[in-house]
Amino acid sequence: MNSGLRREIVNLVVSGLFILILGALTGYTLELLVVGLIGYISWYLYSISKLVKWLARPTKVFPESKGIWGELYYRIHHLYQRQRKARKKLKTIVNRFQDSTQALPIAAIVFNRNNEIEWFNQAAQRIFNLQQAKDVGTRINNLIRQPAFTNYLLKRDFKEMVELEFNHRQLSLCITPYGHNQLLLTARDITQQQQLDDMRRDFVANASHELRTPITVISGFVEALCDQADSRIKTPLEKIQQQTVRMQQILEDLIVLARLESKEAPLLHVRVDLEDLLQQVYNDALMLDHDRHEIIISTQPASIMGNSVELQMAINNLVTNAIRYTPENGIIRIFLNNDDVGVHIGVEDDGIGIMPEHIGRLTERFYRVDPGRSRAQGGTGLGLAIVKHVLDRHNASLHIDSVPGEGSLFRCDFELFDEEEK
Repeated sequence: MNSGLRREIVNLVVSGLFILILGALTGYTLELLVVGLIGYISWYLYSISKLVKWLARPTKVFPESKGIWGELYYRIHHLYQRQRKARKKLKTIVNRFQDSTQALPIAAIVFNRNNEIEWFNQAAQRIFNLQQAKDVGTRINNLIRQPAFTNYLLKRDFKEMVELEFNHRQLSLCITPYGHNQLLLTARDITQQQQLDDMRRDFVANASHELRTPITVISGFVEALCDQADSRIKTPLEKIQQQTVRMQQILEDLIVLARLESKEAPLLHVRVDLEDLLQQVYNDALMLDHDRHEIIISTQPASIMGNSVELQMAINNLVTNAIRYTPENGIIRIFLNNDDVGVHIGVEDDGIGIMPEHIGRLTERFYRVDPGRSRAQGGTGLGLAIVKHVLDRHNASLHIDSVPGEGSLFRCDFELFDEEEK
């Protein structure tokens, strides 16, 4: 019990005893008790009204009062001062955050669960032509009228970014949920990056096409020279021929990659019979292998929507890699199955395997686990990059599992989709 409350009780007891003694002396005990009670209640009502008035417009100086009311004023005033300091600190933090966010070159827009814009920075104002007085409260899907963004917003699956064109700019958008039903949209202008990527792709494609003819000519002349050369120069000519063949393979793969990158993703409205496709891949593998391995194929009836030429090229690359890096008399298994998750095409071998630190980089261009061995086997370092591009264009993914010395598994996973989407 605090001191103010104790004093209030003591005062109340003393006042009661005084009224009882005075009542006993005058014979008006009940009347004096009623008058004392009315006075005590009036005092409380007056103190409450004064407190309410002060709470309505609190000032730095709180009203003076005695007893428990004085302590109550003091404690409320103390809480008020603490709240003011906390509010000031919070306002400073918010102002700093907004100032730093305003300075960001990345557009930032805050909106609520109803998609209504609540705040945006200067970059967003510039990129999306926003106006503070006009666009706050506007639905963000009314601002960005793009089917890709609308679907992204409706699905509420914000794990990936979405790219779209807006006001003649190429933008990369990402939405991050935070707080209580708040969402933050960040947009980055990637127009220049896109132009640089296009220039790089055009350069690689054009350079590859331009180099194809001279390399073919060189290869033809070297082959002719090999047929007529004596033993002294035949070995160097054969090495030159091997390198020209390898350069031709690299150029062909670069041309394929450039074509995959420059072309739009295929419209997934053509049904591909995967059993027939894998049978063709199997036949090609037998011709390439020359009975050096045991190649097994197991399939289930399955089909997907896609481009059969691209899909066959991707699976052929996986099988070719398995043949290259599996020792003779090893087993290579090509399989096709489906389940509730989707359709799976895989190539499994009992070859040399891959160390775990290399698996994440296998689909990079020209990345090789063992460069010397890859060149000796005739690899270009572009096969898995082609596979990844093809799968990306078919909304599929590549799963790699390998144990050094025991073998590797490369599996292409195709998701199921509704019949209405086909």
